[in-house]
Amino acid sequence: MNTQEHHHGGPITAFHWSDRKLQPHAETSHTEHVLSYLVSGTLQMQHGGPVAIEAGSVTLVPAGVPHGLLGGENVELWMVSFCAGCLTLDEHQPLMGPFHNARLGALPVVQIPLARQERLLRLLADLEEELKSTDPTSRELSRCLLLLLLGEVRRAPDSQALEPVAGSLVGDALAFIQSRCLEPISLRDVAKAVHRSPAYVATQVKGSTGYTVGEWITAGRVAEAAARLVHTDERIAEIAESVGWKDTTHFIRQFKKSFGATPAAWRRSKRLVQP
Repeated sequence: MNTQEHHHGGPITAFHWSDRKLQPHAETSHTEHVLSYLVSGTLQMQHGGPVAIEAGSVTLVPAGVPHGLLGGENVELWMVSFCAGCLTLDEHQPLMGPFHNARLGALPVVQIPLARQERLLRLLADLEEELKSTDPTSRELSRCLLLLLLGEVRRAPDSQALEPVAGSLVGDALAFIQSRCLEPISLRDVAKAVHRSPAYVATQVKGSTGYTVGEWITAGRVAEAAARLVHTDERIAEIAESVGWKDTTHFIRQFKKSFGATPAAWRRSKRLVQP
């Protein structure tokens, strides 16, 4: 049996999903931040290495971070995706800290205490209901419910204990890329920021993450571009320039390589599923 419900509220989307068996999926990345809560069953994912997920756990995948599904059984899952920039959120804010840590190498799974799991489920159900509403206040109320969800994750003991690769060269390099990827930065700029040679940084980042510095920069830019394509009416040339590409043709090629469609076609397809 496979059931899935999608509810869209502008920059926030909620999924309630169940499936007896999930097959492996190739590694990919989201254009938005994703928070998922495993109600029952088991999941295995690839996130810098194999990660086992148990019932009662929240999994956090930051926008643009490559990950893959390795499999799952008897799954009941809630999933919430959101455009952080559209909601004036960023990973340097306390409630977004767990996403920031996951981006820098922390285990992306937070176990919710048993006593708080019922509250988390109520918040997810309330968010689902709010996303169905056409009331003018619905967008702001949905944002408030999302913040409460992030608060539950942030206050979980696991969240407090999980640390990123603190002070590591790779963690520092990825943090610099995340904060500056929309600017015209290069491997040389990243190396200068972490006080190492470009060749050494390139080797360490590729060896630790499986992706080059250039690929991380591109992933950050393309993720931001995808969010703007869905949530703004900016022209494609304007978006290309705002996320770091002076050459619109080059931007279109990179976007199609990442998402399998041109920016214009991708925007049309995403807006067809919006209310």
